[in-house]
Amino acid sequence: MGKFSINRMKGGLRTVASLLVFLGCSSPSLSQSPDAVVQGQAPAIKSQKFDDWYYRCTGSGDTAACEVAQVAQVAKDGKNVNVLTIATTPATSQGKSKPRLMLTALLPLNVFLPSGLAIKADGKPLAKLDYRNCNEAGCWAQQALDAKTTAALRKGSIAEGLVRLMNGQDVNIRFSLKGLSPALDELQSTAAK
Repeated sequence: MGKFSINRMKGGLRTVASLLVFLGCSSPSLSQSPDAVVQGQAPAIKSQKFDDWYYRCTGSGDTAACEVAQVAQVAKDGKNVNVLTIATTPATSQGKSKPRLMLTALLPLNVFLPSGLAIKADGKPLAKLDYRNCNEAGCWAQQALDAKTTAALRKGSIAEGLVRLMNGQDVNIRFSLKGLSPALDELQSTAAK
C-alpha cells in the first residue's frame, strides 16, 4: 500500500512507514489535540508547552487531572490523523517523595494485542506496555514507569513506539523527547503538592 509520513505534532521529525488500515481513531480526552486545549475547546485550567511536549491540567482544585502528552500524527487524504498519543500522569504515591509516573499510550484499532507496545529511546529498548483495553477511541496500553526508565526518557532525544498490526506488519512511530524532562518536573511538582 501507500506510504504515509509519521510525524510528531508541530515539529520537523519525520519517518515513513506503511500503515495500511492502521488509521482512523477518534480523539478522546487523552488524545485530544493539545492545541484544542489551549484554544479553549476543552475545559483547561492550565496548559504549557515544553518544546515538543504539553503539560496540561483539566478540572479544578483537588479534582484537577494533569498530564504531560505528545501526539504523533500521519497525513492521510490531506488531514492529520492521530496514530499515537503518549501521556504521562502521576500515579498514587506514598510520602513526600516525587510521585511515580504512569505511561499511557493510545493507538488506533487494528493493532495485534498480544505483541504489546514496545518503547525505545535513542535506539535502546526501554519498556513493553501491555494493551489494557480497546474501545471506539482505539487501543490503550499502560505501565508504571520505574526510576531507570524515567531517567532514560528524560535523557533521550528521540523515541519510538513499536507496534505490530493485525496483518503481521511492524510499524515504528517516532516521537521527540525534547522538553519531556522539564515537563515531567512540572507534573511531579504539581502532583507532590
